[in-house]
Amino acid sequence: MENKGKKEKLKENIYHKLDRLFNEHVVVGLFFLAIILINLPRSSSTYYNLQVGDIAPKTIRSTVSMLVEDKEATKKRVESALNNVPPVFDYNPQAISSTIDSIKKAFSLINPQDPQSSIDQFFKTLKIKPSHTLYLRILKYEPKQIIKYASIALKELQGLYIVPSVRELYKFSPNKIIVRDIKKPDEEKLIPKDDVTDVLRAKIIAYNTLRDEIDDAGLRNTVWDLISQLIMPNLTFNSLATQKKKEEAAKKVNKVFFKISKGEIIVRSGDVITKADYLKLNALNSIKQKENAYVKFIANILLFFLMSIVLFKIYEITKAKKNKWLTKRRILSITETLIIIQFLIFKLFNYLANVVSFSSADFPQSAIMFSTPFAVAAMMLAIMIDFELAFLTSILLSVSSWLITSADSASNFGLYVFFGSIAGALGIRRERTRTGIIKAGIYVSLSSIILIVIFHLLKGGQINKVMATELVLGLGSGVLSSIIVSGLLPVFEYTFNMTTDIKLLELGNLNNPLLKELAIKAPGTYHHSIVVSSLAEAAASEIGANPLIAKVGSYYHDIGKIKKPMYFVENQTDGINPHDNLKPSISALIIKNHVKYGVEIAKKHRLGNYIIDIIQQHHGTSLIKYFYNKAKENGLNPKEENFRYPGPKPQTKEAGIVMIADEVEAASKTLSNPTVAHLNDFVREITNKIFLDGQLDECELTLKDLNKITTSFVNVLVGIFHHRIEYPDEEKQNELNGDSKKT
Repeated sequence: MENKGKKEKLKENIYHKLDRLFNEHVVVGLFFLAIILINLPRSSSTYYNLQVGDIAPKTIRSTVSMLVEDKEATKKRVESALNNVPPVFDYNPQAISSTIDSIKKAFSLINPQDPQSSIDQFFKTLKIKPSHTLYLRILKYEPKQIIKYASIALKELQGLYIVPSVRELYKFSPNKIIVRDIKKPDEEKLIPKDDVTDVLRAKIIAYNTLRDEIDDAGLRNTVWDLISQLIMPNLTFNSLATQKKKEEAAKKVNKVFFKISKGEIIVRSGDVITKADYLKLNALNSIKQKENAYVKFIANILLFFLMSIVLFKIYEITKAKKNKWLTKRRILSITETLIIIQFLIFKLFNYLANVVSFSSADFPQSAIMFSTPFAVAAMMLAIMIDFELAFLTSILLSVSSWLITSADSASNFGLYVFFGSIAGALGIRRERTRTGIIKAGIYVSLSSIILIVIFHLLKGGQINKVMATELVLGLGSGVLSSIIVSGLLPVFEYTFNMTTDIKLLELGNLNNPLLKELAIKAPGTYHHSIVVSSLAEAAASEIGANPLIAKVGSYYHDIGKIKKPMYFVENQTDGINPHDNLKPSISALIIKNHVKYGVEIAKKHRLGNYIIDIIQQHHGTSLIKYFYNKAKENGLNPKEENFRYPGPKPQTKEAGIVMIADEVEAASKTLSNPTVAHLNDFVREITNKIFLDGQLDECELTLKDLNKITTSFVNVLVGIFHHRIEYPDEEKQNELNGDSKKT
């Protein structure tokens, strides 16, 4: 628990430092810098969108003198150069002498007194598979004899280049190989393949040597069976060194160019585009794109000023926001981050449209642009902040998309983005749930389809392959938007330390495991919380506060009582009160701790700052009167601060409402057959008591608000006590009946 507490404090410190570092001006400055970097002039459009095999629609001349690389010819040169690079092999000149030394050492380890005991050590030294039969044959002869003839046979192989198999050499085109001594890697030797042998041929040489040197067949076969296992390759293929040689060779290859003069005809009208024509047109495109970069730079300047105007308006809106967690800086940070993300999405799909258009002349570039998930920023802002900000951002993004899009349908695309973004924002405003995000995505898709049809009708077009492709991909824009929003929302909630209405609705589901646990462990507290939520929701709606925060906050305001439920009177069913055996100060501490435990549980379950604040503030710094008075009765002279909650006092209207609702609901259980007038006086008395204690000083609730809250509480309580409430007419009739009885 301590580690978790430290992590939470560390997180709060980081947020505090970031808040101090990134003031509004820094955030705005970073935002503009990011937008400028995203929109730096770069090649983004295709000037001549012709492919190999297409018919040239007109005669195209080169506007400049230039050299165009013949990539096919250059590629062939590179391939030829790579094929002529000899493979590199590492050579171990000590391989044979090392093998002879191993044989001598192995024989030196044989124990003359007990040769059988040395068999394992003998074969281990030679690094070959142990053979009991071979070992017994070896013991029949003098070690010196075997060592002598083995050395003679192996020395015949000294100086040979041996590979595992000659077939490996013929995988490589060159007739020579590069040999590098492992002891002197900087020294290389180029040798013909024919100078290289393999293990099989080396064994034949060794066997023929033994046959010439040894007459005794038994001895000859024994020596052969031993050394045949020891003849190994001394050349090893070095793939890394070979690859490096190839890379060096590729770099040395001179590229193949052909020259084009200014005014030279690249292709005539009606000609079929050849590979050479395509290369020339591509080179001309690159030059044209660089020329157009300056025009795009001017467009970016215009975009910058447009964004300044809209951002200023956004900043004006934030000044009107009075919400502890939805600060000006947080609104600006969220808005700007989403605009940057949306810009990057535009850029990505613009790039994809160009790639597809460049590689396939038949596929419409506009279709890729119509599939762009353009409504992400608007939908996210509608969820996290409000529709008004989403609307303003949609205006900005629609104009921006028109400026940064290179598609032929760029002008249409700006309108497409605007109306689709508004559809998504409206959809998510009506459906504030996770599944509502999908529904909002459907609204975006429907908007996309309608707009694509309108664009084609305005052009006088008919239903064709291009329109069908645009409609199909246009459907995807809404789907992609809803998928991205579903993925981004939890990230933004965590990063910006916010709780959205969607998250609150999920927490407000009474099937939530935490609420179920409360219902099981502390049923009285659970019922109390449900009633408090009804009171708080009605009051919040009446005074213009957030009813969802008030309602869900009420569900969890006493969640800390799960720890010790039986210490709270609403959960005591058997008449046993644990406080009867405790000192008043200890009882007060237990009562106070339910707030502390509640905050810990809320942080553990990530209930969000709105809920945590209500848990922490719903008792403010109020006095626990019962145990304070009990301590006084016991003559203990208690300090009042020891019997007050630690606070803080309610900081928001919602927290203030929950505080009053909590007190009203708890006290209402003592009422018996209340009248409407009695309920009104009862609620007003409790509200006044809380107000006079200064508990509402920091939550911006006005006297007018308190009057409305009182009225709404009475209306809810009338519903709760409806079966036993006397209404004004009944009260008057009862008074008359009473008077007549007196007479």
